[in-house]
This record gives sequence, structure tokens and C-alpha cells, in this order.
Amino acid sequence: MAVPSVGSATWRDASYRTIRLAQGVRLYPFSSLPSTASSQEEIRPEGETTQRKGTSRPPPTPAPFHRDLIGNTCNAFACGYMRETRSSLYILRQALWETDCHIQKLQKQREILERSHANTRRDIVTNNETVQLRSRRPMTERYPDKVDPLIQEERSSLLDLKRYTELQLYEVSRLLKVLYSHRQRLYECCRQKGRVLDIISESGRPQSRGQKTPAGGSLLGAENKDSQSARYDALKTCERFRNIKPPNWNKLADCTELKDSVTQGLRQKAEETSRIRDDVTLALGDVKNMIQRQQRMYEELEGSYQLQLGPESSLDLTVRERLDRPLVRILQRHPGTQLPESTLICQGSASLEQALSKAQDRIGVLHMIQMKLREDQENKMWGERIDRAATRLRVKSAKGRGERLCL
Repeated sequence: MAVPSVGSATWRDASYRTIRLAQGVRLYPFSSLPSTASSQEEIRPEGETTQRKGTSRPPPTPAPFHRDLIGNTCNAFACGYMRETRSSLYILRQALWETDCHIQKLQKQREILERSHANTRRDIVTNNETVQLRSRRPMTERYPDKVDPLIQEERSSLLDLKRYTELQLYEVSRLLKVLYSHRQRLYECCRQKGRVLDIISESGRPQSRGQKTPAGGSLLGAENKDSQSARYDALKTCERFRNIKPPNWNKLADCTELKDSVTQGLRQKAEETSRIRDDVTLALGDVKNMIQRQQRMYEELEGSYQLQLGPESSLDLTVRERLDRPLVRILQRHPGTQLPESTLICQGSASLEQALSKAQDRIGVLHMIQMKLREDQENKMWGERIDRAATRLRVKSAKGRGERLCL
């Protein structure tokens, strides 16, 4: 139940005006700055405005401990700034460490690619040397064989591998340039942050990565945004490079099987040439034996032919055949008893002459075959030597792969 007013309104308002006047001129506690709890939110570094919004009362009266209060507040602000700076520095160093790890992986990969590229170039040189060495074979040994297409296939595969390795080296160099720029930027940010950490309390330790960090607090200046931007760009670049990394980056296409097949083909060709040369050597011995037999037969036929011809003159004391022997003269007295002795002797002489001509022709053919066999034997010997030299060249090049990184 409201109490009814008895006094006049003017009288009552005059009293309340006095009360409000007393409240307006009351004394405030001794304080010249905000409390320590909210000091880090109110104090701004030099150059920033510190005006309060919506305050129209006069400034408070400084307390007797004004200097100590200002000193404690500034010390609290400095310690908070150092804590946030150290946390930010910790995060930047983590990003710098991850960037360095990624750079080291790419550098190792580049070394592997450079070694592979150098070995590929060396294999190409070995392939060219093999072709040049095989081109020195005799003309009869230059018939196309199964090794020639293998060598051409090896060369095309090596050229493709060389181009693929060069593209990978270019890509790795491009990635490293980008990461080097990010690392330099992170290093500059860490160096700038480290300049304010000469004095810091033991309690100013950085928080773990899973917790909320004050790295983006209001105490840090505008340079912290640049640091955070550098960290974000570096981590994003590393993640992007990690995602775009091809699956067969560490599994380079190798021509080892093809190169081994070429070497094995050269070795088999040399062994086959050796077997053929052995057969040619045996055939050469048989031909030599046949020539000797034909020569003896020719000499015997020639002697028989000379005996068949008889002496050159009838006055020769060694004449054995005489067509005017007494027995023949008595037999020829009767008609129709002519002996074919002279005819048969002439026919035998002609037959022996033909046999001598054929034997001489056979001996000439055998000499020609012997000459061809000797030439083929020598060509097979040089072909085998060249193929074995090409095999040793390729084996030596494969064994010395780790000792030579560039050509």
C-alpha cells in the first residue's frame, strides 16, 4: 500500500538535488591507472590512442604510490608481451623446423635424382661407345642380329629416362626455391621476435600446440600478423607440396633389365661367334687335308700320264712299247688282225689328261675355299674380340656407377 505524499514536490526535489550534488563531488579512491587485472587490455604501446569512450568524469587524483603502481603495471605488461612473443616464437620455430625437414627431404631427393641423371648420361655414353665399337667389325660380321634392336631400344629408353629425370630435377629446384624464400622469411621473423626475449621470467613458457596460444593476442603489434602470415604460408606450401608429390617419385624407371639383356646378348653373340669359329677351324683343317690328298693324287696322275705318253724319241733306250714288235709283225700278216693298241694308248692318254685338268680345277677350288675359310676365321676372331670388349666395357661401366656422379 503506497504511502501518500504530504510535503510539496518543490520541497522534496530541493532535497534530492542536494543529495545528487553531494554524490557528484564525492572523493574517488587513490588510483591513477586501471587495475592490474585489466591493465593488459587497457595499455597500448606507444603511438596508439588510449582514450576512453563514454567517460566524462574528471581524471582521478594521483595516489601517493602512483610511481610504484605505474611500474608494476608496466612490468606486468612487459612480461605478458614477452610470454606472447615467446609463444609466437615457439610456433614460428616449429614452422621453420618443418620447413627445414621438407627442404632436407627434397635435397636428398635431388641428390638421388642427380646421381640417377649422371648414371643415365653415362649409360648413354656407354651405349654410343658400344655402337661405335661394334661398327669396327669386319663387313662379313655386320649382319643384323638380335643385339642391334636391343641397343636401339636401350638408347630410346635411356633418352626417355634422361628427359624424365631432368623434368623432376627442374620441379625439385622450383620447390626448393619456394621453400628457401619461406624459410628466409620465417628466419627473419624469428630473429625479430628473439630480440625482445633477453629478459623473461621463468613462468613465461610457451604453451603446447594443442592448446589455445596467445600468439594472436592484443599485446603483440602489427609485425605479429606478418609472422603469422609467414607461418601460415610456409605450412600451407609444405602441405601442398606434400600432396602433389607423385607416387613414383622415389621409384624411378630403370633400364637395368634392358641393359642386362643387351650385355647378355653381346655375350651370347661372342660365344656363338666362338663356336662358329671353331667349326670354321675344323672345316679349314678338313680342306687342308683334302688339298693334300688331291695334290698327291694329281702328282700320281701326272706321273702316270708321263708314263703313258712314253719317250719323246724312238731312239730312247728306255722305250718299252714298240708297235713293230716281231710278234705284232707276224700277227699283222693276216688280214683283219689289226691290234687297237695305239688307239687305246691315245684314248688313255686323253683320259689321263682330262683327269689331270679336273684334279687341277678341284685343287684350285679347294685353295679358294681355304682362303675364304681363313678370312672368315679371322673375321670371326675379330668379331668375337669386339663383342667381348663391348661386354667388358658395359660391365665395367655398371660396376663403376657409384664412383662417378657426373660426366
